[in-house]
Order: sequence, then C-alpha cells, then structure tokens
Amino acid sequence: MNSTVDVAVVGAGSAGCSAARRCAEMGLETIMLDRKPRQLVGQKVCGDEVSRSHFDATGIDYPQEAEILNTIHGADIYPPGITNEMKVRGWKEFDGWILHRLNFGQRLLNEAIRAGVTFLPECHVTGPTLKDGQVVGVKYKAKETGETRAVQAKLVVDASGLAGVVRTKVDHPLVEKQVDKNDIALCQREILHLREPLPEPNVARVFLGRRIAPSGYAWLFPRGPEEVNVGVGVTGGEGKSSPKSYLSSFKERYEVLRGSDVIESAGGAVPVRRPLMSLVADGIAFVGDSALQVNPIHGGGIGAGMRAGVILGEIAKQAIAREDTSARGLWQYNTAYLRDFGKRLASLEIFRRFLQDVGDEDIDFGFEKRVLEPEDLMRANRGDGLSLGLVDKLRRVGRSVGRPGLLIKLQRAASLMKMVSKAYAQYPSRPEMFQKWCLDVASILDEAHFT
Repeated sequence: MNSTVDVAVVGAGSAGCSAARRCAEMGLETIMLDRKPRQLVGQKVCGDEVSRSHFDATGIDYPQEAEILNTIHGADIYPPGITNEMKVRGWKEFDGWILHRLNFGQRLLNEAIRAGVTFLPECHVTGPTLKDGQVVGVKYKAKETGETRAVQAKLVVDASGLAGVVRTKVDHPLVEKQVDKNDIALCQREILHLREPLPEPNVARVFLGRRIAPSGYAWLFPRGPEEVNVGVGVTGGEGKSSPKSYLSSFKERYEVLRGSDVIESAGGAVPVRRPLMSLVADGIAFVGDSALQVNPIHGGGIGAGMRAGVILGEIAKQAIAREDTSARGLWQYNTAYLRDFGKRLASLEIFRRFLQDVGDEDIDFGFEKRVLEPEDLMRANRGDGLSLGLVDKLRRVGRSVGRPGLLIKLQRAASLMKMVSKAYAQYPSRPEMFQKWCLDVASILDEAHFT
C-alpha cells in the first residue's frame, strides 16, 4: 500500500497543479494528493480574479473561453466614504480575467495529469513522514477504505492552502508553523445578481477603510454586467463583528448592491502578509497559500502561487539530480522567488499596514485631495516602493494643507517600502546567513506602524 516517488505534492489548487506539472515536465516521477473528488478540484471561495501578467511570467496558457467569466481592464480603489475613487487605467498589471474557478482548476489539473502526474483524489493527508529530521514522505487516509497509507518521496511540496497540513507538523528552525491572526483575513463572499446592470462591468473595485471592514478590505469583481463576486475580509478578529455582518452593511452602503439577489454565499480565510521567510526546509518546500504567497492588499494568490510552482519544479529537478533535497539543496527556490516576486509582496505588506493604520478621515482626505495617487498603487504593486522625489513632495505638501500628518506617514511608508525591497533583493544566498536576514527584516517591520 506504500509507494515511492520523486515528488509528492499535497494539494491540487492552482499552485499545487503548477508545481506538479512542472516537476513532471522536468522528468520527475510526481504524485499529487487532494482531499476533493477529481470533479471538484478548482472549486474554492475566492475573488476569482487573476492578472494576465502572471501567465506571461510563467508561460502557462491564458484562460480559455469556458474558464473566463469576464475580462478586466482596470480597477477603481475607493476610500471609506465611497467617493473620490482612484481610477487605475492603462496599466497591463491590472488587466486580466474573472475566472470560472472550477473550469480553470480542472484545466490545470488535466494539464498536470497529461504531463505525467499521478493524481490521488479524496485523500486526507494527516502529516509528514520524517527520518533524522528530514521530511521523506507523507501519510494519508484514503476515503474509500479509511486505511492509512504512505507515500515516500525525495521531496514533499505542501500546497495545501492556509491550513498548511504538512508545514504545521514540521519542527524545523526554518519553518514558520504559526501565522499571526493579524496576518489572516476572515472573509465572506457572495455571488450577487444586481437589480440593474453595473456601470463599467470590466473594472474591478476594491474598498478601503474601517467603516467597511476593520483592518481589512472589501472587493467587487464583476462576473458580467449584472452578476458580481463581492466580499469583505477582516483581520485580527478580537472585538470585531463577523465578516458576514460587515458584508451585509457594505451592501446597504454601496448603492449598486442594494436589493441584489444572493446566488451563492460562503466564508473562508486568506493570508495577507509577505511570504514565509523561508520557502524550504529539509525535504520539503511550500507553495501557494501554504507559503503565504498572496497579494497582502487583497489576498489574491492565484498568480503568485502559479509563479512559485513553476520555479519550484525547476529547482526540484536540480536538487534531486544532485541527490540533495535538504534546505541547502533547495535554497535556490528561496532566492529565485523571494528576491524577485517575493520582494514585491513584502513591499505591499508595508503599504497594507499603512492603509489599515491610517484613519478613515485621513484616507478620505488623501483621496479627495490626491495626496494619494494612482501611481502610488502602481509602484507599490510592482514592488518599486513609493518614489517621492522633491518635486513630488512639494506638490503633495500643497495638497495636504490641513492634514500634514498624512503626508508624513506616507513618506514613512515610502521609506520603509524601499528598505524592505532592498532587504529582499539581498536575500541570503545560503542558510547560514538566514537568521541575521530575518532580524534585519523584523526590524523594518517593527517600524511599519502608522497610527
């Protein structure tokens, strides 16, 4: 009842399928396990939006007709007062699609299987198998029999989502087993049919402010002119109402949503912070939500996980060829991802903290007077920080008369974003330098509070 493979991937989401497929394409014998039946792989509570840029970066084919609910050409970012929104247009990074998540997930799964991946559905992975401190496989229960089985593998990939069913059971100095509650957004999502067609049905919308979602955000992603994916995410938890209640209030505040019919409603949780400080340990690597590879502003992780999966597949081939799947042997996955795309996500965490800490009145003022500009969001999204040159500062000083503290906080955020980007660009090239690097990053994050 046991088997031995090169790579065992736990979880068949977009990150897991991307990693498994790339491993198989590299000639590695790969098995992928998931708790869902095969026909439900891809189904998930999510915003369902993904940028075209992620497909360009990975070489994964664009979504096809049956996988697309809508095409997105821009975004509107709303302050707490839901007026004076920022209109972000003309930037390719914001162009993409609203996915039919099940159809898209089925396509990724089928591509992985065609590449040679063995897929085991309806498997409950209970944890890792360890030998001398190194992960050497996973244990699981098959639904049809309830029997405990094992897969031995040279490399285990935890793509099991935020639950991290393998990661949380590995004791290793490189592994972050727990995620701070302030870095997790509890979400409530509904699919709504609107009473009237949506203006600009190809524009995504994100809403900021404590009145809408304390320490969180709300989103509205159009699935068509009269159908939308809408939800809220709330971080922290203590002393706050449920995400469902905030969503109900938001639907009353935002006139477009009043009187809409609920087609579907569900809850979930997503990480909203930088990725794990190390994406590897001895015999194991992490991708997708298990690795906290998401956009910290809105929790979107489809593209970030696909990028990681493709990179990991190529690093896995090299490590297994060298017969070294220790953390040292897998370390290039850390440097390849975190020095590049991970740097962008870490910078966005600073910007998220700024947006969440600044009061609603300040955010409303900043949007009305354009102390905050669309270019700020674009630079932050690219991981370029907020570049406030002398002329730019003088222009914004004039706009911030009456609330100079807002500009001071924005300048602090800009400085810290540059610092964290620089730190990630210098991610350590070997494990011995890791602890010092973590302390350097922690010192930057400790300064990233703007209340």
